[in-house]
Amino acid sequence: MPRKPDPKNGYLELHDGYYRVTMGVPVKLRPLLGYRLKQALGTKSLLSANVLKRPIVKEFKARIDKAWTTLGDQPRSEQAEALKWAGIISDARQRNDPDLDAILAAVKLRTYEIRLDGATTRYVDVDDGESLEQHEEAVPHEDALRRSADFAAVALATATPIAAHHADFIKRTKIKERSLKDDTRALQILLKWCVERGIEPYLERITTKVAVRFVDEIEDYTGLGWASCTKYIGRLRAYWKHLVKRTPIETNVWVGLSLNKPTTEPDEEERPFTEAEVQRLFMGTSDRAMLDVMLVAALTGARLDAVIDLRVGECIDGWFTFKPQKKEKTFRDVPIHPDLREVVVRRAEGKSFDEDLFPEWPGPRAKGSVRERSSYFSKRFTKYRRDLGVDDVVEGRRRSLVNFHSFRRWFITKAERAGVDGDLLAAIVGHKRSGLTLGRYSAGPEMKAAKIAVAKVRLPPLDGSPVVEARPLMPRRRRIAPP
Repeated sequence: MPRKPDPKNGYLELHDGYYRVTMGVPVKLRPLLGYRLKQALGTKSLLSANVLKRPIVKEFKARIDKAWTTLGDQPRSEQAEALKWAGIISDARQRNDPDLDAILAAVKLRTYEIRLDGATTRYVDVDDGESLEQHEEAVPHEDALRRSADFAAVALATATPIAAHHADFIKRTKIKERSLKDDTRALQILLKWCVERGIEPYLERITTKVAVRFVDEIEDYTGLGWASCTKYIGRLRAYWKHLVKRTPIETNVWVGLSLNKPTTEPDEEERPFTEAEVQRLFMGTSDRAMLDVMLVAALTGARLDAVIDLRVGECIDGWFTFKPQKKEKTFRDVPIHPDLREVVVRRAEGKSFDEDLFPEWPGPRAKGSVRERSSYFSKRFTKYRRDLGVDDVVEGRRRSLVNFHSFRRWFITKAERAGVDGDLLAAIVGHKRSGLTLGRYSAGPEMKAAKIAVAKVRLPPLDGSPVVEARPLMPRRRRIAPP
């Protein structure tokens, strides 16, 4: 059994021979404060450390309390109580409740109770004109004054915690669970930014100018790229849209705000694999677990997660049935390429229809994880690709210009060059087809036509023979090596 720390020496730990104050942060507050709060004391003396720690422990506790106020999710807190009062008052006003004045009086009394919490007493002289008498007078603590003011503001609905309605928003938002994490992350970024900028975490304080300032700073503040920051701004815009419909907030301050998309040179865009790169990838390993996934992706144009998730029953009757990806609304059937038949037969042998086609790549083990099942394979493939020298890194870009998705780009490129009709190709890979006629009213092309189209895509020779790269109509800009 682990030893319990001495309470006299609480919140202290040795670090490089010197004491420092350390305090754990509740799980819900870690996105705002980190896992632990720490501050060095600059002393090796335990006696001195126990004296020096007192104001720091008090400050840390105040930071945690402030973070709870910011997040608005502390159970049995004064803010939670104030939100209940706000709901009661709102209902009473909507029903023209005759007891409304009594309810408001109760809130006033409760505010007074909080104001006097921990107050000290002093005696003051009162001259009534005839005699001088001493009367007791309460002296509230500064913290109690702040708490009472916050309580009254929330209870009387003049200040609404930013996160107060977020749980209801999440409940009503019908998107993938993994995407819901973006909503939570966007809110956490905004709340943390408010704390560090000294902006009260209330909806009423997020004016258009505050929102503009947040958008102006988000890239530097988070260190994230344009795409991620744009995504988070979009999720905040969606939350405010929910608030405008259901709360006294009347304006969606995020409407019309966006980040300027950085310009990308043609030769800095992510690209298909070349024929030589495809040859190297398929000849670089004998690991069937890796090769088979690559083969299915290369000869169907399917996304990685759709391939990894295939079950045996989704590979019968001569076609794959891929689950919806991105903006797809329904499952999609794609003919099994002649070069994939052996892979399917071998992997399906002796298995029931509901078993995985690729059991070597299981999903995340952590309970409640929303990471895609393909995440483990993706990491392994990235290392494998880099080890083979199949890489295309541009300074200032986080991702290589070639990645697993380059198989999808390669398939589309090869099919186009083989003369496959553009709308048929779009249907095969799950892209939106052109126009209202084909995009909405058509039931899609025939499987027979799709089988012919898929079979036109051929892998480069996998025996090491030289490959000749076709010259594209729109070549990437030549890179001239420096002298």
